[in-house]
Amino acid sequence: MPNRVRFDGSARRFYEVWYFIFNDPATGDGFWIRYTLLNPLDDHPEAGGALWFAQTCRADPERSFAIRRSFGRRDLAVSPGALDVRIGAATFTEGRLAGAFESGGHSVSWNLEYEPSPRPHYYFGETLRRLSARRTSVTVPNPQIHLNGELGIDGTSIRLRRAIGHQAHHWGIERAPRWLWGHCCAFDEDPAAVLELLAPEIGGIQLAFVSLYTAGETFQAMGLRSLLRNRATAGLGFWHFDAITAERRIIADVHVDPRYVQRFVYVSPSYRTSECWNTQVGDCLVRVYRGADLERVLRARGTACAETHDEQPQRIPYRSWSRDGSEQQ
Repeated sequence: MPNRVRFDGSARRFYEVWYFIFNDPATGDGFWIRYTLLNPLDDHPEAGGALWFAQTCRADPERSFAIRRSFGRRDLAVSPGALDVRIGAATFTEGRLAGAFESGGHSVSWNLEYEPSPRPHYYFGETLRRLSARRTSVTVPNPQIHLNGELGIDGTSIRLRRAIGHQAHHWGIERAPRWLWGHCCAFDEDPAAVLELLAPEIGGIQLAFVSLYTAGETFQAMGLRSLLRNRATAGLGFWHFDAITAERRIIADVHVDPRYVQRFVYVSPSYRTSECWNTQVGDCLVRVYRGADLERVLRARGTACAETHDEQPQRIPYRSWSRDGSEQQ
């Protein structure tokens, strides 16, 4: 089961993350709910578990917020190999997540259900997955889901009906120092289409992995030939991936007003801090070429996710764009 707990109950250096990103079809708002473990057996102040919650408000980006709350080992229930997780008062098992916490002047809660996806997505091919498994593993157990239920934000109830999104699961003893990432599963032309983008820096070299699932075909640019030619770039409000499969070229662009990008502070298992600037409400354009012929176009408006992560935040332009560059609470 892709979502089973990978923490073995003994490792002092280990991280594990389960997260959901989805959009409310009624308002277009984006949401991010994240369950995390970081060195659960360590005595470091950052060690233990945490809950994260973010809302990106489409109508007024000034109302967007991102909060988290940390919990000690006594507030965790994460048995090795288990199919359910508890951090604080929040629980997650395949098909359902529920929880609540207060932080940074906000009170949030969620009680959501979904039908799991029929198959997971793996960013890497089998060989590279085996090679990287000792340090880190990234997978998407639920590339496309529809969530139903209720959110609570500062006393206001939000009823969700078929909020489209996805859920991912990452774990290991170390994270890449830098990456670009993108995802979309709500395209106008093909409701079944899912786009997965990842460009981590490994040993100082950037590798770009691109997969596109449609109703009739699967395109994956993750073999050796692809990795030698794939490219990924990002800047203020944009992410660009250019990838080669055996017979196609896939160009994927995510764009968003920088006001809809939020800052998060990550801490690695070795307690190095990094910045992650994330959006849940981007626009996405995908073009598929066979030779010089444009074969397919997919568009999404306000439902694409993307992020830029770096342990050297001076390379990220969003802090300069932000009016105050304030720290996440």
